[in-house]
Parts: sequence; structure tokens; C-alpha cells
Amino acid sequence: MFTGIDRNETKTYKSPNDPDQSNPTVFTLGILDPTVRNAIEDCTSSFDIDPKNPNDKPKVNFSLGKRNHLIVKYGLKGMEGLLHPKTKEQVKFETNNGHFGGKLIEGVTDQILDMLPSNLKTELAEIIWNEDKFQEDDSKN
Repeated sequence: MFTGIDRNETKTYKSPNDPDQSNPTVFTLGILDPTVRNAIEDCTSSFDIDPKNPNDKPKVNFSLGKRNHLIVKYGLKGMEGLLHPKTKEQVKFETNNGHFGGKLIEGVTDQILDMLPSNLKTELAEIIWNEDKFQEDDSKN
């Protein structure tokens, strides 16, 4: 039997790539709303078929950077221990409301997202996106 997904579930995550393993940044990750997840897929991928050559393989495009940015924007639910690049003080986790995928939804502010390196966004996005494995113990933690 399948077990349903609790869309309100969160989990804490510490990156194995954190440079300070004795005092790592702790992220709280959530599961994406299905409408938002579908909107992310729709706005970050395209399949183009040449009308003059319909038997040719379709051209597939993925905007991976944008995809990861949006996944983290709507899937990151909290964090502790991220240091501001200039002041070296802990960054306060902040969200704001906006419309995405036809819904009013809360997302991480762009100021915080802009501080996250792309490789960290990719790492966090992978965990958030794999909702079917979200409940399993993550071997990286």
C-alpha cells in the first residue's frame, strides 16, 4: 500500500559540505505544495517540436538554476547559523507572501536566497524535490 505525503512535514538538514562541521548551519526543509511543484516544472522546462519536422526528436530545455532557486524559495522553512557575508552575524530567517502558480504562498526572501551559493541551493533543492524519500533517514545527516 502507498502511504500519503504529509505536506506539512518538515525535517532538519545539515550539509555534509558545511565548512564548520562542529557548528553547522541547520536548515529546516519542507515539502512543496503540489500546485507550486507543478508550476515550477512548467516554468522551468519546455519541449519544442519543429512543426516542419514533427518526426524529429523534440528539443528539451531545462532551466536548472531557476528550478533550484524556486524549489528552495518555497521549500526552505527555516534556518539557523547562516552568517551574513559582510557582518558575519547570523542572518534572520525571513519570508514574504507572493503569488506563484496561481496561489498566494509564503517564500524565502530574495535577500536570503541571494546569499546561498548555487551548489548549496542545488543540494537543498534535491532533498526538497525528492518528496518520496523525504521521510527516510538521510544518510548525509
